[in-house]
Amino acid sequence: MQIRKIAALLLSCLLLASALSLASAAVEPSYDVSDAYKDTLYYNNLQAITLTGDGATDTIAVALSQLGYHEGNNDSQKDGLNGSGSKNFVEYNVLFGKLDNGEGNGVSYGYAWCAAFVNWCLRQARVDLELTGGMYVSCASWRNWFIYEGEAQGASYHARTDNYTPKKGDLIFYKSLTATHSRPTDHIGIVLKCEDGKVYTIEGNGDNRVALHSYALNDAYIVGYGSIAYKTADVPEVDYYRREDHLPGTFVAGKGIISLYQGPSSTAEKVGSLTAGAVYRVLAVQGNFGYVTTEQGKSGWVSIRRFTPITTDPYYTVTLQNGEQTHEIRIAQGQGCTLPDPALLVDELGKTPDFLCWGNEQGAAYAPGQVLTPESDLVLYAMSELPEATEPLPEEMESTEAKTGETEAKTGETEATTEPEQTTAQQKSEGCGSVLGVSAVLLPALALPMLRKKKKQA
Repeated sequence: MQIRKIAALLLSCLLLASALSLASAAVEPSYDVSDAYKDTLYYNNLQAITLTGDGATDTIAVALSQLGYHEGNNDSQKDGLNGSGSKNFVEYNVLFGKLDNGEGNGVSYGYAWCAAFVNWCLRQARVDLELTGGMYVSCASWRNWFIYEGEAQGASYHARTDNYTPKKGDLIFYKSLTATHSRPTDHIGIVLKCEDGKVYTIEGNGDNRVALHSYALNDAYIVGYGSIAYKTADVPEVDYYRREDHLPGTFVAGKGIISLYQGPSSTAEKVGSLTAGAVYRVLAVQGNFGYVTTEQGKSGWVSIRRFTPITTDPYYTVTLQNGEQTHEIRIAQGQGCTLPDPALLVDELGKTPDFLCWGNEQGAAYAPGQVLTPESDLVLYAMSELPEATEPLPEEMESTEAKTGETEAKTGETEATTEPEQTTAQQKSEGCGSVLGVSAVLLPALALPMLRKKKKQA
């Protein structure tokens, strides 16, 4: 049977939750979660999300944190882990209370939950209640709100036949092509993106779980779209179905075993594994590999081809260049990452037999293994000789000796050494660690003029 709205006394609780909305805040549930949901993978995933203040982005982030959640058969199975459950018992219905919609479970948390899931995501993302029309668990009633009342809140409704292009965060309404009921819609989801004639969505209660879907825009299963007037914020765009050009940010791991490697390659030493379906923050990206830290505190690189991006961090790109060939490292703002040895990047950069260091156009040079924390995009070149540094040589360094690897240079009769700023062990404990076991030998930029001078005297 159709249920129009949940009782008004539940609304006051949600209005309070809405008032607690804060940008850049970790998600805390807007209600008292059930004991069956606490300390589960999906509850932990929810709390791993950081709200940005952009309503559409945050709603999708909350929804994606629940990917794979499966309905249960009774109240004790609201943890999302019963892969064969079919009785509609889910945590998302707890927010709305026990109901009886004639599905055989009586007055309980076991009722059709596609609309409840969408509304639950909006509430956890702290989207203002009035912008969405209220606490609906009925697709048909919610669609009617968009058509007849939504305009007053900046919302709008678009039928599939209107040639409307759906956008991120829109609600998408469906109706089964074999339905015998008279309701205008019987299923709902959230739009992730629209691309190449397809709309991509995340939905609850499709195949009894939370999952990703895609449809042709002219698919007759689609009824229409409800567009919400979300609050916006300046946040990086997320490519929810990214296949290449991975970016740092928050991801949810796919199914199966995902190995953690010492370096950004499947040939590197394995140092651990990730939990399937768990949310992780990827701090740096090289090709198809991302740098993460596991629940056990282990750090390393994972192939992120099977990851679904949730949010994208602001980031800087360090481009390593050898002639026309390039290799990019994308690093989350404020994070560090270790420069690789070009011998490990032959596929991208080609052979660099006379390689000495990485250098930039300003005359600074960096050795493989050095940890960089960029504050802007950088381009570094594979150098076969030390760059012409533009920095003047400080007086106190005129008579020092710099040591890089096995090379030692001398000036006059004074002998001294410029020690590396960090040890290899120290580097492995911060930033993005050591890349493929490359030992870290730092080449401080201010020491370069001295090294160049000594080289000419040799």
